Amino acid sequence: MKRRPLSLTLRVALLLSAVAVTTFLAVGAYLYHTLQRQMASRDDVELIAKVDQLRRVIAALPSDVAIEQNARLLTDTLFGHNDFMLRVNAADGKPLLQTSMTSRPLPQVDSVPAKRQLTLDDIHDWQPASGIGRMVRAAALLDDGRSGAEPVQITLARERSDRLRLLRDYVVDLLVALCGGALLATALGYAVVRYSMRQFRSVIAKADEINTNRLNTRLSVQDAPVELRQMGGAFNAMLDRLEDGVQRLSGFAADLAHDMRTPVNTLMVETQVALSRPRTVEEYQALLASNSEEYERLARMIENTLFLARVDNAQLALRRESLDLQVELQRIHDYFEILADDVGVRLTVDAAPLRADIDPVLLQRAINNLMSNAIRYTPPGGSVRLSAREVAEGVELAVCNTGPGIAPEHLPHIFDRYYRADEARSDQAHSAGLGLSIVRAIVDLHGGKISVDSQPGASTTFCLLFRKAKNN
Repeated sequence: MKRRPLSLTLRVALLLSAVAVTTFLAVGAYLYHTLQRQMASRDDVELIAKVDQLRRVIAALPSDVAIEQNARLLTDTLFGHNDFMLRVNAADGKPLLQTSMTSRPLPQVDSVPAKRQLTLDDIHDWQPASGIGRMVRAAALLDDGRSGAEPVQITLARERSDRLRLLRDYVVDLLVALCGGALLATALGYAVVRYSMRQFRSVIAKADEINTNRLNTRLSVQDAPVELRQMGGAFNAMLDRLEDGVQRLSGFAADLAHDMRTPVNTLMVETQVALSRPRTVEEYQALLASNSEEYERLARMIENTLFLARVDNAQLALRRESLDLQVELQRIHDYFEILADDVGVRLTVDAAPLRADIDPVLLQRAINNLMSNAIRYTPPGGSVRLSAREVAEGVELAVCNTGPGIAPEHLPHIFDRYYRADEARSDQAHSAGLGLSIVRAIVDLHGGKISVDSQPGASTTFCLLFRKAKNN
């Protein structure tokens, strides 16, 4: 069974909780280690202070026997510290005083000389049954050194101070507080995020009201937060594009239906007239020739529509070849030369031997579309020029014709699909506005660029930019 994804509100709340827990852990660990170091340092200072105090007490006693007889004087220095373990041994190792037993034997460490002041470096670690213990061993002089007796050895150790035991209990409290804080942060985060998402839900509700019949509806984002304002603006821009596309598609459907209706009606009428009475063979042949032209027009409309559909769905694969553009343009010139001569238009080619990686079939289709338009809109006595030149980005092909040009208001839209700048030519196969759209689609497939420069009453130039061949 597929697991249902978590809501955005719960995800953000869990992320906030994770951030809070991570922060709590980091701060808690820092405070714990800082407090542990401070307490351990204080314990060490206290350990040295107790040894110094024991030295002073022993310095006031005349002999080893006095230590055994006045053990109370030494143990009183440890009053209130049941965690201390004191041992006093004579110079020959004889035990003189021992307050309690350690959980494990103490290690043998060097004794600090009697006349040297103790420092923190004189404290040693040792391993009790649990945790880490601290100990110090130092010599002390009886009767302040005047009796001539050998110094006695003081060993003072502790397994774990009350401070460190308290700190250990603090860890448990810290973990409990951390769990409680995480739960509280999750609950509060969920509530805050849910409250903050109310505007987001209102935007969703507004978006649910939009359908194909209400594409003119727009989201109101004036009072929304910056993030939602950006998303709403992008959504409104998408609706603008969709509305424009739907309107053009509707117009295209109407135009295509009108354009297809013309040849279909022609076929129907001519066929009905031909069948109304017996005809000669020559009349039937003329009818079939006329019908063939209408079928070709229908085929071109369908082919162009299918071509653009394949481009949109990435079903058209490029078959690039290293082409000599001078040869390709001359071939296209030869193909259109007779048609141009019939309408009184002069064709010229201006191209150096340049190479580029281009699909030859698609290149021919793109240039043919431009040439057909150029010859169609060039008045008798005008000229159409095919050219190719090398530029920094690659090679640039151009089709330039003299004539009326294109009005400035049409230039931003002439490559848009289904756009027709000349509504008067609705009876032509190209009137659906797909010719230049196909040219742009072919250039885009090659990763190139297309542009147009038109001077009304003078000339129009279409430029196609293609990448040069790698081995050029």
